[in-house]
Amino acid sequence: MMRRDRGFVIAASFILLSIGSAVYLTVVTVNYLNYYPALGQIYLRVDSVYTNNSRVDSRVIVGNPTDYAGFRLGDVIVSMSFHANDSNATIFGGVPLKQTEAVREQLGPHSVVSRDVVVQLSPEDASSFASFNRSYAGRVTAKVVLTVELITFLNTAIGLDYYMATQDLPLSSS
Repeated sequence: MMRRDRGFVIAASFILLSIGSAVYLTVVTVNYLNYYPALGQIYLRVDSVYTNNSRVDSRVIVGNPTDYAGFRLGDVIVSMSFHANDSNATIFGGVPLKQTEAVREQLGPHSVVSRDVVVQLSPEDASSFASFNRSYAGRVTAKVVLTVELITFLNTAIGLDYYMATQDLPLSSS
């Protein structure tokens, strides 16, 4: 009798392990099938750029509108220059302001990650920028280049994926 119970427990355990493995493999396979289509649907944008003349803040948004689970954000890099509307006047055009923010956060299915990326200006740059803003008050546009590093399971084989967006946004004062 004891031998029969032991055999039943072993058989039942094997059946449960097989069912669990099949369910796990099904879930992982369905997620993997969403991987390549999801790569083309990642979106990124800068919502706003504002300044208090000693620093420039930008609100960055990265979204995954798909069912794929497995993306992770690495670095978010914001580069900015500014120009006056209806004029050729620019500042930081030759050497844009640049800030890198290490996000290191999961970008899950149907999720959005947002960050404020802040560029602290040197005293010289702050003085020049304040003068530029006074001269062209209300007409300054920020040209923002946003680069986002996307980390996936294939990074060891093909390297990191980089997504880039360029936008022109009105500069606001805080």
